[in-house]
Amino acid sequence: MKRFVLLVFMLIVSIVTLFVTAYFQRDVNTLSLNDPQVIQASIIIMIILFIPPVLLSFFNHKFWRVISAIYQSIFFLGFIILVPTGVFSFQAVGISIVSLIGAVISLWSIFSTLPESFFKEY
Repeated sequence: MKRFVLLVFMLIVSIVTLFVTAYFQRDVNTLSLNDPQVIQASIIIMIILFIPPVLLSFFNHKFWRVISAIYQSIFFLGFIILVPTGVFSFQAVGISIVSLIGAVISLWSIFSTLPESFFKEY
């Protein structure tokens, strides 16, 4: 259940990051709050991308937990890539803050998803 809750938190932070990124629009060809269809499509795609790890969170076998952790690492990399966006643009420091929160939650989710035997030394 803990893995499922962490994935729901990560999804919420991802949607918040989407809105913060749309708020700090940098160009006319980027995500904008003025185009609600694009934001709606982005949220739907994000929810679709979160379906596999949510389904895998109910399985307790070592193989499925490792696959889920690998899949979740994609979300972690996405959050980490967004951090410099806010750092280099002084108006959009909020993007970096929300991305760091998302990266911490996704890293926490990855470590809680990996089985205990993954960390044991032989």
